[in-house]
Amino acid sequence: MRKLHALNEDSFHEIEWKEGLAMVRFYAPWCPPCHNSESLFNTFVKSIEANLTIGTVNVDQAPVLTTRYNIWGLPSVLMFKDGQLIHHIVGVKPISDYQKALEELIKYESKNDEQNEEKSSIGSLCLTKSEIKAE
Repeated sequence: MRKLHALNEDSFHEIEWKEGLAMVRFYAPWCPPCHNSESLFNTFVKSIEANLTIGTVNVDQAPVLTTRYNIWGLPSVLMFKDGQLIHHIVGVKPISDYQKALEELIKYESKNDEQNEEKSSIGSLCLTKSEIKAE
């Protein structure tokens, strides 16, 4: 099984500074929907084939993060690409909703990677002044 990283305000930089994909579940120990959906979330995590970091945050232990990311409903699942928040899913949702959001996140990553490759190849088509004079 994939490792779920227990994150807090000191370790959340692992997500914010990380290149690539990440998914974080915000929950509270006193939240019945959080408990009821935990096995659903774990089932979803087991099914993921994409390369991404997965973490959890206890909102009671991370009030600054809770405020920064506007966590107003629990559980909340946030999906990041290169530290940038792309999706924010609030409440208990079916696995298909998480899968759809993850697929969109992967497409977003692929689209950006393709754009970066195009920029690189365009840059290699440029000639310097000395190359132009030599022709």
